[in-house]
Amino acid sequence: MPASERVLSLFARTPRLGRVKTRLTPRFTPEEALAMHQALLQDSLDLLQRAAEAAGATAVLYLDEIVTGGPEAPAGCELRPQAGADLGERLQRAFAETLSSGADRMVVIGSDSPHLPVASILRAFAELDRHDLVIGPARDGGYTLLGARRVHPILFRDIPWGTAQVYRETVRRARREGLGIASLPALDDVDVEESVLRLLHELARRKAAGERELPEKTLALLLEWERSGRVSRRGAREAGGGASLES
Repeated sequence: MPASERVLSLFARTPRLGRVKTRLTPRFTPEEALAMHQALLQDSLDLLQRAAEAAGATAVLYLDEIVTGGPEAPAGCELRPQAGADLGERLQRAFAETLSSGADRMVVIGSDSPHLPVASILRAFAELDRHDLVIGPARDGGYTLLGARRVHPILFRDIPWGTAQVYRETVRRARREGLGIASLPALDDVDVEESVLRLLHELARRKAAGERELPEKTLALLLEWERSGRVSRRGAREAGGGASLES
């Protein structure tokens, strides 16, 4: 990786039938869950490329598996394997290798939130001018974005990953260590049925308002499901719940 002051990384899973978006079943079939994951990932790769360019950052795609025929990194983006026993160890290693290779700050996003505005990612990098840590909370209690200037192992070890306590526990430990923390506005990520419905409602509203920065493949899939009766705007308005940064 060339020396760079800023690195933007995307953590994602290689699409595999029955191994991604498993919490969407049985409401959605395994094939539909895979289609949703693929749409989210494609839009997240687009977001990675656009946001890295806007931020003047090096873009890195971290995949849990690098296989023949798997996702390819966008032009100008590095592809790296995730390494570690759990999400915490994989994140810690990614921060360590990046911040020891010429970068002075790193922001990580997940592939479940391609509707994250580029402006929020730019703000995350800016917040690291004044804070040690920046976090984008997920509405389910996890987080959709994490940025830091140094490696802080305490933030990754023995965290109750996949629970509603991830964000709260991370912030608690950071404060105990005396770290300065900046938080971004909370955002849904797409992991469970309710978050799919809420995303349909949000993206349809943003499109109707004329917004152009939208995850187009995810929106197209959701509108296709709406036309076929798989999801509805009414269900979207009534849904509650949420999710977090993907391994």
